[in-house]
Amino acid sequence: MPFAHLSRRDALRLALLAGGGLISGGALAGCKADTSTAGGAIKPGAKIVFASTTITNSLDPHIALSNVGRSYAVQVYDALLGYDDAGAIAPALATAWKRVDELTVELTLRDGVTFHDGGAFDAETVVANIARLTDGGAEVSATKSFLGAVAKATAVDARTVRITTTTPDPVLFNRLTRIDMVDPAVFGNAGDKASGTGPFRVTGYTPGQRVELEAFAGSWRATDRVASATIQGIPDAGTMASALRAGEVDIAFGLGATQAEQLRKFGILHPSAGSAAICSLISDVEPKLADPRVREALNLAINRDEFVDAGLAGYGKPSNGQLLQEGMLGYDPSITPVGFDPDRARTLLKEAGAEGLRLNIATTAIFKSQAEIVAGYLNAVGIESEVEIQELSLFIGTLLGTSRTPLLYWQTDYFDLRDIISVTRFGPQPPQVQSHFDNERYVELYQQAGTELDETRRAGLIQEMAQILRDEYGVLFLAWPDLVYIHNKRLAEVGMTGNSLVRLELCGKTE
Repeated sequence: MPFAHLSRRDALRLALLAGGGLISGGALAGCKADTSTAGGAIKPGAKIVFASTTITNSLDPHIALSNVGRSYAVQVYDALLGYDDAGAIAPALATAWKRVDELTVELTLRDGVTFHDGGAFDAETVVANIARLTDGGAEVSATKSFLGAVAKATAVDARTVRITTTTPDPVLFNRLTRIDMVDPAVFGNAGDKASGTGPFRVTGYTPGQRVELEAFAGSWRATDRVASATIQGIPDAGTMASALRAGEVDIAFGLGATQAEQLRKFGILHPSAGSAAICSLISDVEPKLADPRVREALNLAINRDEFVDAGLAGYGKPSNGQLLQEGMLGYDPSITPVGFDPDRARTLLKEAGAEGLRLNIATTAIFKSQAEIVAGYLNAVGIESEVEIQELSLFIGTLLGTSRTPLLYWQTDYFDLRDIISVTRFGPQPPQVQSHFDNERYVELYQQAGTELDETRRAGLIQEMAQILRDEYGVLFLAWPDLVYIHNKRLAEVGMTGNSLVRLELCGKTE
């Protein structure tokens, strides 16, 4: 709400996945918008108001729990690496990187970078940040989960750092895009005092309501386009839409796709959310879901083109029967899309002795309308289905632990690492956690992909996983959703990272 790997992250990012939220720094791309409205384009040095249905719960990016906090962190902090427009690893605080051996990578750090409070960024800074996470407790566990098998960081010299893992990690560089570098001088009170290396420094913070920012001229990515900015929390979508219409908000994030359609006169950007909308099929709750014929019938009952149009207002793409989308390692263009054949679905249900089956769908309020569309398709082929809305905390427990409902509507977010390794729900699970897909070969391949450093072999492993999930109809495939940003057309340019986060320092006039 992007939601990927469901330790902390997916959990609390579920609050965002319907409207999305994304990852940290990297190469930057400008998304141009129409400037035809009265008043002209925004002038350099202006103030921008970025509104979101929820904002960060902490100024400390290592402690922040909500994925929507990335929209704040990317303005104030930098990671060691980022993504370019094509999704490839790109420079950020590190300008070069290489593998030394199977367990060690070396990074060359950007020279002359300073924190907002004046401290220098160097290799010892990286060592301190990695140690803070690896040695930290529950307060940093959300961010720590991104480190995977990272054991420690070691300073070679002021501009060179080595990071060591306990096992080979093929996505270690991807992981480093998600770890923001915090000034060690504020570790003790970073939840209330921010000091990063980004283009904005924090001048005011009201928890859950707003973050006030001003341009930091000393940033390595400083511009003069925006002098100050406000990240404003507006939980009520109607209030946010009204603020946008009144010119009180420049960029709005978190509005539903249908609401976005009603604001077509404004500029709309809708990059991929980096996730797959699916329903998990929990056979522990309904044993008939273990029958491949029943799972196939559920998939054949869905018209995915209509689902994207009605449930996502066209902001997304119909799933072709795999979790990953084009551009991700292991995406398989040869996989046959799942068709729409309700007559065949009814036949399969009859053959499986599953006529009149009742399959309710659990989800959160943010996915209510999409889940109701799925329920409508299932009812049309003779399956009784209703949507059960759960509070977010309860739904997180349902996803991560044990469900009492046979179908779960959610989004398998993988935008953070841009890799299948983020989607842990279908991999190996501890004994107390319910399986979302019971297939030993899939689990074996997932584990192999987690340590395979050869990219070609690894892509083959991921493609085999995708084929198994498709052949077994292991989930109810639905769509690849987009994020939706709505902006005033006076913004001649809305800057974004390669992973679809707005970069406020790049907003403004293009001349």
